[in-house]
Amino acid sequence: MAAGLAMAGQASATQYILNSGGCTSTCGLSSYGTVNVSGEGTNTLTFAIHLDPTVFINQAGNSFDTVAWDLVGNPTITVGGLPANFGTNGSQAAGSHHEDGLGFFDYVVNWTGVNSNSSLSVQDLSFTVTGTNPVLDFNTVGTDHIFFSVDIARVAPNGAVSTGVVGATLKAGVPEPATWAMMLVGFGGMGALLRHRRRQGVAAVA
Repeated sequence: MAAGLAMAGQASATQYILNSGGCTSTCGLSSYGTVNVSGEGTNTLTFAIHLDPTVFINQAGNSFDTVAWDLVGNPTITVGGLPANFGTNGSQAAGSHHEDGLGFFDYVVNWTGVNSNSSLSVQDLSFTVTGTNPVLDFNTVGTDHIFFSVDIARVAPNGAVSTGVVGATLKAGVPEPATWAMMLVGFGGMGALLRHRRRQGVAAVA
């Protein structure tokens, strides 16, 4: 049963909404896009960021982290599958990366291309995170649980560009990743117990 749930976790994705943080007052939107995470219960998570039509990855650089996140237990990980103009330092271990208004995160992906917001173009970013059973963690900001921060630029109808770091909260009604992990362990234990009792019943009949 646990294996079946893990396979279902790989097939489906948990969705986070970019709706909290430093650009909400200057950018003028209630939501900036989504972060979809698939692969819960495995050793590889896939992150897929999709920004709304007037929202782009901040390409101005200035040493800001493009995407930041936390993992339970701060394991060493490898980030793979990054497209051109994005990078990390290879394997990452826990560190402190401060994101305005959203606290400190342990892992980051950075924009490494030309620093300019005059020709914004990137609205989608996908990559993988591989480690020993990585489970997403969060920062608490007010009443929000912030799982990701993303540095964005928003182009207003008049052409003005606003930038800021926005946080991703879990879509309402979806269990948090740590809860999924505990559920998988629990179902695995139940399956083992049922198999044990079945074997005992067979032995008694014999």
